[in-house]
Amino acid sequence: MKNFSWNDLYKDLENSKEESYREFSQKLSPNIKILGVRIPIVRKIALRYLKDYATEELLSSPLPDNPYLEEKLCKAIFIGRAKIYEKKRIDHVKEFLSYIDGWAICDGFCSELKTCKDNHKLYYPLIKKCFKVQSKPFTLRFACVMSLMYFSDAKYEDEIISYLNNINTEEYYVHMGVAWLIATLYTKNGQSVLDKVNSIVLDDKTYNKALQKITESNYVSKETKEQIRKMKRR
Repeated sequence: MKNFSWNDLYKDLENSKEESYREFSQKLSPNIKILGVRIPIVRKIALRYLKDYATEELLSSPLPDNPYLEEKLCKAIFIGRAKIYEKKRIDHVKEFLSYIDGWAICDGFCSELKTCKDNHKLYYPLIKKCFKVQSKPFTLRFACVMSLMYFSDAKYEDEIISYLNNINTEEYYVHMGVAWLIATLYTKNGQSVLDKVNSIVLDDKTYNKALQKITESNYVSKETKEQIRKMKRR
């Protein structure tokens, strides 16, 4: 089996870049280094590397300094798709948290961690810790997005909402993550979610954004959307 090299992977990504897509993506993530490779192509390349190279080598090889978004996405796919023991995967998840510096890598990484669905007991302690890292906005967003994707059942509702108490949502991507999480909890579990949200300290801007996201959902009836709009804080 060949030895893995980030230089080789970079060349494969570079060969698939599109300048127009890079410009489009850069507008959405202005402070992130982006090559301009579409996500399905990044995934295809990463999965090929998972097939052609030793898993442990892919997981243990540190990312280049100041990596491109697409390189980080490849690493996220390696971690999420590798056939390894789940406890070992969580170790790699913890290591990767320091590379989450934007919404695209945050949300993309969360979507790759599908094994979380069958391993709640292993992942939930990590999510709870991430909710408490107030100094790192994208670690907070990671906790929000993981929760809305994998822990939106009613059994986690009370505790997750309690973690939203006093979160600093002045950080835009935390603000959006919290609103998205509340809206997801609502669409799955109903009005009790907003009753519980009203019992914690949550700024009006985030609360109103959550209401907006609820009204944008296809899972909410027209009549309910009208009621939700009336709950907006003035």
